[in-house]
Parts: sequence; structure tokens; C-alpha cells
Amino acid sequence: MDWDRLKTFYHVASVGSISKAIPVINLSQSAITRQIQSLENSLKTKLFKRHTKGLTLTEQGNILFEETEKIFIDLNSLERKIIEFKKTPSGSLSINTTVGFGSMWLSPRINQFVQDYPDINLKLNYSEDEQDMLRQDYDVGIWMRRPKHLDLISKHIATIKYHIYGSSQYINEMGMPLRRSELAKHRLITYGLKGKPSPLSDTNWLLRTGIKKGSPIRKPHVTINNLYGLLVAVETGTGLAALPDYMVQHKAHLVKILPEVEGPTYEVHMVYHENLKGSLKIIAFRDFLIKKIDEWRF
Repeated sequence: MDWDRLKTFYHVASVGSISKAIPVINLSQSAITRQIQSLENSLKTKLFKRHTKGLTLTEQGNILFEETEKIFIDLNSLERKIIEFKKTPSGSLSINTTVGFGSMWLSPRINQFVQDYPDINLKLNYSEDEQDMLRQDYDVGIWMRRPKHLDLISKHIATIKYHIYGSSQYINEMGMPLRRSELAKHRLITYGLKGKPSPLSDTNWLLRTGIKKGSPIRKPHVTINNLYGLLVAVETGTGLAALPDYMVQHKAHLVKILPEVEGPTYEVHMVYHENLKGSLKIIAFRDFLIKKIDEWRF
């Protein structure tokens, strides 16, 4: 079986479209089409179902894709081992974490890692979708919970606490709530990802705080789909919100509201794929994270 054709098939199947695969494969659309057709002819079977929105795999195509993916994973693992034979962490390292943690905690500290390991090409992706990590699009994930997937290695690195915060500007305008029940008089901002799983287990506990059991919960004045946006809204006086403590330290203009009220805690885990166990660049990043977290208590 021709390797170039197999590689072309794998990349097209991964993105579900010939046009989307062009930048990855660096071939023209006609060349990709010819390679796919040649592979189908050699195997005497159709690998794709073609429709107006793109391509989907046939049953035979799906079997080939699963086996090809295993080959690519093994080859990537072999490449990493050969590169790391030099005993110096090097190569590409892709990190996936949430927008809030990535923007407000990781980005301000990552320069030290870049300086310490100049041979590592770092790629950071901030999103709320952990599925990217599960598809092996990224080497390392920093998640707000322990993974349930058995093929992922996990290390607990921090515990994050949440409190209610507002800006000095907002407090001057609306007053300081002194009881939980008084939250009903205030503009509340909540976190929300409509139609998508959240990286946090209980995002809107603020809406229930101070409400008797069985009573309807409050309605938010504003809903925002990432924590960084939530922080900016609080800073500009839009309302009150539950924020992780790490985001508001050293922000003197933000005030902790009802400090005795604490939201759910979240256990932060560094996770990576089992085939990366022992990788020098993974070890380097893990040690970097632990050191920085020891310097910064949440």
C-alpha cells in the first residue's frame, strides 16, 4: 500500500473535506482527489461517501482510518523518542486549557518556560472544549477536574476556590450586599456555554445562593461564555459574578462580596496521553507548572 496515498487519506478523513486538507498536505485539490481514487482502486472499495457538505467515511473507510490513526500515533511516538535521545527537551508541545486559566494564569508565566527550554516549540490553545484533547489534537491538557478516560495520565496540580466579586464602581452605585438574600437586588453575571459541556461542574451556584430550597432561582442579567469575559464585565461595573480567586488577586479595584460565601472548589489536573509518559518535554512542562503553582497559592 502506497504510503503517500495512505497519508493523504488520513488527513482528508481527519477533517472531512479535501479543501480543508489542502493546507495540511500541501497538494492541489486535483492531486488529492487522484490519490484518494488511486487508493480506492487499489483496495477495490469506496472509502468515502461524497455529499454537498463534504465527505464521510464508509464502513471500510472507517476501519482503514482507525488503523491508520494507530500507525500515525506510533510514528509520532517513535519520532519523539528519537528526538529526545539527545537528552534535551525539544520538539513541538501543544497545550490545551480553558480561556480563563490560560489567559489569566498561564500566559503571564509562560515566558519563563520559553526561556528555559528554547528548543521546545510551544503551542497554546485556550478553549472550553476538552474534546480537542481527547482527539489527540493536543499533547497536554490543564483541566478543572480529574479525567474519566483511562488512557489519560493525570496529575493534580492545584485547588481553585471561587468567591463573589464586584468592582468598586459597581458597589458605589448599587451598594454592598450584607446578606445572601440581598443578592436578589443586584445585577448578576453568570457563566454559560449553551449547547456545550462546561469544563466546570456547577457554573451558576451564585443564582441559588441565599434562596430557600424549593424556591425558583434568580435569573442572570448577563451570561458570558468564558471566565475572562466574565472578569472584564465585573471590572467595568456590569454586575456581580462568581470568579476564581486566582483571577482577581492583585486587582485592587475588585471587592470580595460576602467573603464567607464560597462556591464549589475545582481540582486542577494536568493530563496527557499515555504514549507521552516519560517524554522529556512533558516532564519539563510538568515540573514548570508545579514550581509556578508552589510560588502562587490560590
